[in-house]
Amino acid sequence: MSAAEPNRQMCDAEELQTALAAETKMRREAEDRLRRAEQEFEDFVLRGAHDLREPLRNVNAYSDLLSRKDLPKTEAETDQYRRYISEGSVRIQALISGMVDYVTAACRSGYHLPADMNEIFRDAEAALTASGLRPAAITRDTLPILKGDPEKLVKVCRHLLDNAVRYCEAADPRIHISAREEDCEWMFSIRDNGPGIEAAYREKVFEPFKRLHGRQYAGSGLGLSFARRVIESLGGRMWVESNPGEGSTFTFTLPADD
Repeated sequence: MSAAEPNRQMCDAEELQTALAAETKMRREAEDRLRRAEQEFEDFVLRGAHDLREPLRNVNAYSDLLSRKDLPKTEAETDQYRRYISEGSVRIQALISGMVDYVTAACRSGYHLPADMNEIFRDAEAALTASGLRPAAITRDTLPILKGDPEKLVKVCRHLLDNAVRYCEAADPRIHISAREEDCEWMFSIRDNGPGIEAAYREKVFEPFKRLHGRQYAGSGLGLSFARRVIESLGGRMWVESNPGEGSTFTFTLPADD
């Protein structure tokens, strides 16, 4: 054995230990991510089940009242019960649809298509108008074309516009959409003239089923959490800048098309 052989063996052992330590660290990090994902999914299911109980209870209760032959009912009462049942059914359907969208939001598409963000926001505005929400003055700068999932991006933009209009207490909701390129990514901003958000709640608005206004406004509480998950799955980020009484600016990024 040459004099250099023990040194080579020592170096090989050190390299092996280093590689093993790196693999162990990666495994533990993967296990931590898996545990967090499992916990988040469990919390999501429990919160979803909790939110579904109320409309289900109402549907069952008024269906029972409507079907009881021993309980005299006026025509007005009958119509009211049916209306409550219909409203409960619509809410259940919206919650289930929102939950499905949220769970599938992070599923990556096999390929990305060219996405003209002018068309994306135009389709989102059309969907907002069709939903029956009150009109809003929406202005838009010229936006870029990049690669992404157009169908999911329309939903993201629809939720952002819906959020801006739904919670605006001003008589004339105003929204401005702008974009700028910075550090190999595009930054899209949706600025509104709504009531604003306190600092303590700027992250909470992205949590599933989080409703800062309680039941005051209709909605599933999943729109913004869905939007963030989609943007993150496309390699971007989403956040909000806001102060009470000064409106809000929701911003998301997407990689610039090389």
